[in-house]
Amino acid sequence: MFAEERQRRIAELVGNAGRVNVTDLAVDFDITTETVRRDLAALERAGALQRVHGGAVPRRAHSLEEPTFGDREIHNLAQKTAIAQAALSLLGETMSISLDGGTTCAALARAIAEEAHERQGAELRPRQLRVVTNSLSVIDSLANAPGIEIFVLPGRFRPITRAMVGPQTISAIDELHVDLAVLGTNGLSEDGCSTPDHDEAATKTAFVRSGRRVAVLADSAKFGAVSLVRFAALERIDHLITDAAPRPPLSTHLTNAEVEVLAP
Repeated sequence: MFAEERQRRIAELVGNAGRVNVTDLAVDFDITTETVRRDLAALERAGALQRVHGGAVPRRAHSLEEPTFGDREIHNLAQKTAIAQAALSLLGETMSISLDGGTTCAALARAIAEEAHERQGAELRPRQLRVVTNSLSVIDSLANAPGIEIFVLPGRFRPITRAMVGPQTISAIDELHVDLAVLGTNGLSEDGCSTPDHDEAATKTAFVRSGRRVAVLADSAKFGAVSLVRFAALERIDHLITDAAPRPPLSTHLTNAEVEVLAP
């Protein structure tokens, strides 16, 4: 195997697993640990990963990083669109759902609206959904969708996520029991789902409590990422909808937590 191909595969392993070990890589690729370290150094210089003691982890900004909604909305757009289409399979013909302020949740809202208009155009009955949300983007997408009733949550508006958060939002969520709670996440690791902001995390945790079932929408770029505040352990998640199947060790933790993984 050429060095370029080997380094590409190492970068993929880091992205999927969240961490790699020098000794394990040496065994897997049948090379010396010195060669592994040279590969990791080259990949670090290229910005593909970050070296740590004994191995490497994905190159990610600090746990407080939170890009703007607009930046996140266009990042991995094709993957988010595919995830949203796959998530439609979780919806019944009549049910209540919650959608939080994640950009992938906004993509799902657009998919729900498009499907509703398509059904109406084909003279088919649209899904009858009550959607609970704290997201202005979700409201915008669903405002004129046939068959959709929107329940808007109160709270403090966070421009960076275009969503309501805080004690008022949490109090309103705690009064509800939706059939399916759907959330986005900044990070997904063996420790669970995480996000940089405490108020955002507390609001997401309330959504998790309110759902009879819980679905997390996360593109594979989130695998192995850990933000400042955990809002749900893997055991609290019923479904993970993503664009690529996770690899060990994350896949092992998801299996042990009995999380159903759906990938288009």
